[in-house]
Amino acid sequence: MSTKKNRLAGEVSPYLLQHAQNPVDWMPWGEEVWAKAKAENKPVFLSIGYSTCHWCHVMERESFESESVAEVLNRHFIPVKVDREERPDVDRVYMTAVQAMTGQGGWPLSIWVTPEGKPFYGGTYYPPGGSHGRPGFTDVCQQIGAAWRDRREEVVGWAEELTSRIRGLGQGTQGGAIGDAEKILRAGTDEMAREYDRKNGGFGGAPKFPRPSQPLFLLRRWWAERDERLLEMVRHTGMAMRSGGIYDQVGEGFHRYAVDGEWAVPHFEKMLYDNAQLMGLYAELGVATGAEWPGEVVAGIARYLERDLAVEGGGVASAEDADSEGAEGKFYVWTKKEVAELASVEEMKLAEDLWGLTEEGTFMDPHAPEKGWNVLARKRNPRLEERNRLEDLRRKLEERRADRIRPSKDDKVLASWNSLAISGYARAARWGGGQRYGKRAEEIWRFLEENLVREDGTPRHRWRNGEVDDARLLEDYSGMLQALVDLHQATCEVRYLQRAVVLAGQMLETFEDRKGGGLWASVDGSLIARMKDDYDGAEPSGNAVAALALAELGRLTDEPKWTEAAKRILDWLGERMRRLPQAVPHGLLALQRVSEGQARLVLAGPKLDRESWAAAIGKVYRPDVLVTWATEDHPSEFVRGLATQAKLVTAYLCEGQCCQQPVQKISDLENLLRKIIRTA
Repeated sequence: MSTKKNRLAGEVSPYLLQHAQNPVDWMPWGEEVWAKAKAENKPVFLSIGYSTCHWCHVMERESFESESVAEVLNRHFIPVKVDREERPDVDRVYMTAVQAMTGQGGWPLSIWVTPEGKPFYGGTYYPPGGSHGRPGFTDVCQQIGAAWRDRREEVVGWAEELTSRIRGLGQGTQGGAIGDAEKILRAGTDEMAREYDRKNGGFGGAPKFPRPSQPLFLLRRWWAERDERLLEMVRHTGMAMRSGGIYDQVGEGFHRYAVDGEWAVPHFEKMLYDNAQLMGLYAELGVATGAEWPGEVVAGIARYLERDLAVEGGGVASAEDADSEGAEGKFYVWTKKEVAELASVEEMKLAEDLWGLTEEGTFMDPHAPEKGWNVLARKRNPRLEERNRLEDLRRKLEERRADRIRPSKDDKVLASWNSLAISGYARAARWGGGQRYGKRAEEIWRFLEENLVREDGTPRHRWRNGEVDDARLLEDYSGMLQALVDLHQATCEVRYLQRAVVLAGQMLETFEDRKGGGLWASVDGSLIARMKDDYDGAEPSGNAVAALALAELGRLTDEPKWTEAAKRILDWLGERMRRLPQAVPHGLLALQRVSEGQARLVLAGPKLDRESWAAAIGKVYRPDVLVTWATEDHPSEFVRGLATQAKLVTAYLCEGQCCQQPVQKISDLENLLRKIIRTA
């Protein structure tokens, strides 16, 4: 690798810094790019990825570290690198373009654009040389350079046409009021049930992503419909993921996805956004089923986040890489010999039987092939005595693995992903996990408040080593709004609800399109198109998160304007929900919340023994019930009134402002929550 540094050397992003010594004359995204492109009359080659992206590393090694490839790129184009996690709004525009051109997308995203930023050609990973009828990266660059030189007017015409199409796609769904909400919810339930993999759990085939909003929606629909089939889908999926190689059987926490349909072999990145959402899902699943193992998964995720992703001061880093020592998965896999060196005779028999250890191995990185590597995955559920023996072996393997060279860590702190972590911990506290989870949620919030919140209370996007950006992104506002709502329910501290009220108003003022509907993803007016996100993938869309958070805020505060704002977003999503409900599971969660009764549990009186009351609430699965504590400065006038009535701790289970007989004993509270009065 060259010792000469390009213009990425002064950046903050770990991904951009990875490319700072490439011979490619990379520039970071910014106004200087477009001024240079126009001055030199060159197209821009835009390469978008992220620091833990395996195929981004492959393309860097094969192409961007090559002097000959760099010479072609530098001669024909202005090369620009973008970290998609720092600038998801930029990524969304150009990912839409590549998907429109090719029908698929992914990272690294490779796209060629005019000096005005308008795309005309693109794809994802390109090998350095052509093979099997697929063009090599150098060939593509030469051909595009020639087209720009010889057929520029034609190329510009393509770019104009594609840009016009992107602007239309950026508006998202065509809207159209929700109409019959229950019909949409049932259709969404049925579509997801059809995609359910009865053999292996999960939804669809390979590759398999956790996509936590999907099983969470089905879990809450099980409660609403009492259809045991739905609970079994979620239970089976949760157990299959926990048993598979997608779950790190030694170090805990989940990898990003499984490359197969059986959850056996992961793509080894570990992302905060997956683990944060899965923490909440498993917490609810544990209470819904009454089983202990989902709580063990929650504890495992928490240990992983606190051991490996914690940032000094309370924040959470973004991700860990799939690769170490130049090979995918090397940090995580085991040879049979390595396990035998640490295991007793009985432990080894169990490891072979339960984890399926073989001499041949179960995984091989095609770019660094080495035989005998095993991804540990459970072949069956262990009995109690086997679990104890397996835990002893797990600890020994974890200790040995600590001596290995770790994958690189992307230590930037993102407001949106840390908000997901706050929600994950808060929901773990809410659903029977105890206040240690609530305290950790508060620690993360304090980090955000001290480092990533402006003086007016609005969130920035990225912090790293004391450096912050000034981006204004919907995903940060909506994620933080949901985090504050969840944090209030977990701790019953009114200050979080008060902050949520202010942030909700700022979010709507900044992002809402009152004419066209929905919320814009970004305020950056320099992009070629403004985008609205209407798809819930591995991360839920900003619009869906906003709708759910606003609906819950409206119920907790008795403020109709928040509920109406949630309904406006859902009306904008209406056409997408009717046509393709399985594409918007988080949106369906919001629709469920708006459509159900207005149940909430109001606690009043002296805040004594809060943990015991919280534990009692968490024993009963009532996903329709929101929790608040009555104080004299509560945003709801009705709740403020209850604050003055209770001399002892008193629980009021209310539907709107109509409450059942209050209780003052924890045992009576459990009974109260178990009495379900259905209104439909």
